[in-house]
Amino acid sequence: MHVTGEALYTDDLAVKFPGALQAWPVMAPHAHARVISLDDSAAYLIPGVVAVLGAKDVPGENDTGSARHDEPLFPSEVQYHSQPVAWVLAETLEAARNGTAQVKVEYQALPAILTLQEAIRQKSFHSGPFRLSRGEAEKSLASSPKTLSGSFEMGGQEHFYLETHASFAYMDESGGVVVHSSTQHPSETQEVVARVLGVPRNQVVVQSLRMGGGFGGKEVQANPFAAVAAQVAVQRFYVELPFPSPVLLGEDAHHKPRRAVTTL
Repeated sequence: MHVTGEALYTDDLAVKFPGALQAWPVMAPHAHARVISLDDSAAYLIPGVVAVLGAKDVPGENDTGSARHDEPLFPSEVQYHSQPVAWVLAETLEAARNGTAQVKVEYQALPAILTLQEAIRQKSFHSGPFRLSRGEAEKSLASSPKTLSGSFEMGGQEHFYLETHASFAYMDESGGVVVHSSTQHPSETQEVVARVLGVPRNQVVVQSLRMGGGFGGKEVQANPFAAVAAQVAVQRFYVELPFPSPVLLGEDAHHKPRRAVTTL
């Protein structure tokens, strides 16, 4: 099937559901900012726009963080450039993208930490230090006849998948939510979607038929796409959240940066 091109990926499943809504995010132009206000009224003037989703529309928990619960689905404080603050739903992808351009968001720009060195100076850490130790390192170094010291920096670029993030969701005949997601971790995505919807996990089914690459970039990163799709599905719409073509890989990269900056 792969050789003939007949294999279906998440984005391809839309052919089975004609008329499914398309979604596109309203992305923040700041690396760090506070959302002061959001006016979506002009978006509804775009032909084909059906709805604009925001924090007020989340029935459960407004967060898609898998462990630390520190990744707001619709943030009041932007934490990275191009973070979605709302999603526009429309009958076509073009209408959804045009609709996002009409959403007016007022931001209060805040100082941004952009390097590891600045984060260390400001003591801005994700968590407390984790240490591995054996023996008495300081004593051994002090008594060593020769010692070397210095620092090493690396701005590694991880490999990238060809199939971009996508989710497709609908309600099944029992009233549960079915989510097709390009995810490496369906059970985690299921837990996050259930949390956002405020329903038990047994009311959410997450399937990943196949993926066009992942490399770790579709584990926790797939959760917000699936959560937004499911959120629309409970309103009795079919919805697809695609970043479907290679032209849009840059958009996908905004949501999952693949750089691993390291200082030793």
